[in-house]
Amino acid sequence: MWGTGLSDEVLDVVIDSEANVFVAGYEGGITGQTNIDPSGNASAVLVKLAPSPSGLAPAWKKVFDTAGTDTLEALTFHPDTGKLYFAGRTTGAFPGFTHQGQQDLFLGGPASASDLEVLYQGGSETPQHPRRLHFDAARDIIVSGFDDIYIPTNYVDKWEDPFVAKLRREGDAFSVQWWWQFNTLHTDMLGGTAVDSRDTSSIYITGVNAAGAQRGTFAQKVDTNHQNLWFQRQSPVGIDMMQAAEFMPDGHVAIAGSTFAQMGDQAYGQQDIVVRKLDAATGLPIWTFQFGSEESDWVTDLAVDAQGNLFVVGQTPMALREGYESMGEMDVFLVKLSPEGRLLDVFQWGSAGEDYPSTVAVDACGEAVIGGFTTGDLFGQVQGARDAFLVTTAPAVTIPTGMQRVPTLPREAGWCGGAIQ
Repeated sequence: MWGTGLSDEVLDVVIDSEANVFVAGYEGGITGQTNIDPSGNASAVLVKLAPSPSGLAPAWKKVFDTAGTDTLEALTFHPDTGKLYFAGRTTGAFPGFTHQGQQDLFLGGPASASDLEVLYQGGSETPQHPRRLHFDAARDIIVSGFDDIYIPTNYVDKWEDPFVAKLRREGDAFSVQWWWQFNTLHTDMLGGTAVDSRDTSSIYITGVNAAGAQRGTFAQKVDTNHQNLWFQRQSPVGIDMMQAAEFMPDGHVAIAGSTFAQMGDQAYGQQDIVVRKLDAATGLPIWTFQFGSEESDWVTDLAVDAQGNLFVVGQTPMALREGYESMGEMDVFLVKLSPEGRLLDVFQWGSAGEDYPSTVAVDACGEAVIGGFTTGDLFGQVQGARDAFLVTTAPAVTIPTGMQRVPTLPREAGWCGGAIQ
């Protein structure tokens, strides 16, 4: 857990084959003052944590900073080279680029100058908000997300609107091959994306349509030119959300979100956790898992390990775990499922404030790493309005500092356990 006197968040985490953990987010932002968080002079931040004899230690920190607000939203590795690529958003302009609208998308990765350079900035008058980043089978970049509410002056011109874009690298630059927007009159949100990087380049997306003929949560498959292959409505509730999508080892697709409807064997509370395994060819459910507290539980992300176990993270105001008491406004939960959709374990962490998990990644030893923000004393004293945090399902260790226990980080490539230094 760490922070400045303002707001800091972890927005994505990935783990490479050598047990290095890469953490993306922002620092020094202002939250709660505009319709899009953060505002102010937030800086996009990328941190590498590397294994050491006593645990994972910071290896380096890279800051991407313009005169505006900058955040780093999504990370991915190139399937062939293993090099790290990133996506973010900015209200300013990076060197060599011109600002396009309220909030631009930027992309980067290895370049001739260094391994971490901004290689693309673009957008429109509306504020772009990238959420997911993948490579397809042709090694083109697929970036997906949504446009935030567009308020030109003192009125709403456009509501949230999903986008999926395909960009191709040419030297030290990216060019847009296509950019697909939903362009409806009402609020739509895109949460999850999975891309077939081995064969067909098919793209699977999840989200919610707030209104219209297909109101409710959905999963959709499109081809490499964003032509529809199937569209499957998941629930009819416009305030549900299907937040994440991941491939299973057998080639089918898992999706996770939150629902007020009964989609599984039973409903548990108001808004429940829901996870489905979908047939990749048809979009039909193979199994459905539904679980929750008496109140509303909100799913934020999903990861799948090499064995097909599923790790679902989110927020809950109640106790999901037997013998646990809710600590405050909203606690972090992780629900682990078997490849067949059976409940294996439940983890929960909390402070007296709001604890929000933005992302989850899984290491080769089957331990999950969760990143997000807290407004309370989750693993130490909070420094600002929001502090960034990492927590894991791996066992904690005692260290000789003022804190009794700190979270360990992932076990991979023979390295299992240790404290954050």
